[in-house]
Amino acid sequence: MLYLCPTESGLQASSNTSTILQSTVVSSNLEMRAWTRQRRGAARASLELSIIAKPADPEPSSGDVLIRVSHVALQFSSESLFKLLPVLPLASPPVPELEFSGTIVAAGNATDADVRDTGTRVIAFCTIGDMSLGRGALAEYVRVPGGNATRLPEDADMAAMAGVLGSGSTALKMLRVGGVRAGSRVLVNGASGSVGSVLVQLCKRRGVHVVAVASGGNEEMVRGLGADEFIDYRKHEPLLPDHLASTYGGRPFDFVLDCVGLQALYTNSPSYLKPNGAVINIGSMEGVGATLWNWTMNTWCPTYLGGIPRRYIMFPTPPTKDDALVLVKMVEEGELRVAVDSVFQMGDAIQAYERVATRRAKGRVVIKVQ
Repeated sequence: MLYLCPTESGLQASSNTSTILQSTVVSSNLEMRAWTRQRRGAARASLELSIIAKPADPEPSSGDVLIRVSHVALQFSSESLFKLLPVLPLASPPVPELEFSGTIVAAGNATDADVRDTGTRVIAFCTIGDMSLGRGALAEYVRVPGGNATRLPEDADMAAMAGVLGSGSTALKMLRVGGVRAGSRVLVNGASGSVGSVLVQLCKRRGVHVVAVASGGNEEMVRGLGADEFIDYRKHEPLLPDHLASTYGGRPFDFVLDCVGLQALYTNSPSYLKPNGAVINIGSMEGVGATLWNWTMNTWCPTYLGGIPRRYIMFPTPPTKDDALVLVKMVEEGELRVAVDSVFQMGDAIQAYERVATRRAKGRVVIKVQ
């Protein structure tokens, strides 16, 4: 079962066609529209809707596929990276984003059979290397290896499925790395977000007791995903760790699954996390620089120098086709619901990024490309 969550203003999708979209017209079938990053800075200052060369059709001997993009799901870390990473002066302006849904329009003969036929609906992903070379997903057409694409059912919701792979792969890896199993007690911080909303469902599917942390306005949604207990972090700011210690000190967690990136959750974790437990963090709310510093200190600082006597785990989470097959099957069988916060038109990508930057999205923020 798939569902769309409305934005806080009650709008599911942007209804305005931006001026830049109206004035950006593709004049050749060798060209396409794409958002490109022209300079370092926030999305509003750095991104432009451009006309660039359309990727060539795959050669007959190739294992690549050319996909007409339907929807692109935005990464929660994109805005931070836009502000941090420079644009190389002699390179083509890079196209951002990694994961998307679309339709196969051409494929090489060496492509996997499940995604070789023209018209096949798929979810797919670009790699970080692709994006660094300018070949991201926020464009009308994307060419990727066939192994990066996974077939979808004909009735799939293309907006919802665009965002299942990145968040789903991350959630699956958090459970695998930690060894979360039936009977575990976990705290999920950021339970209403893109990863957190999947994580709650996967935990419940494994028979895990879930205490979910999110803002009070999202309680109904999070409980609907299966959370056993709910904490409104706004009622306890900035003393959430104190509340956790007083409430759960006598029944500590096996794992703290932090989808936000709150260092205080780890610093104070001995008060509510079992000695053999772990904090698994995939968030960077406090900034990329602070996150890297915290990872270094949390991972390597010995306890006799002030290190915290609990495990701290961070890891890269590139998506894989194996994960995609698992996630698509779970959605098909009604075992996983995909939360979409809002859908924006192609010309309104700046507003979409600003929605992500609020950190209040209930699920994925998606751009409808065409």
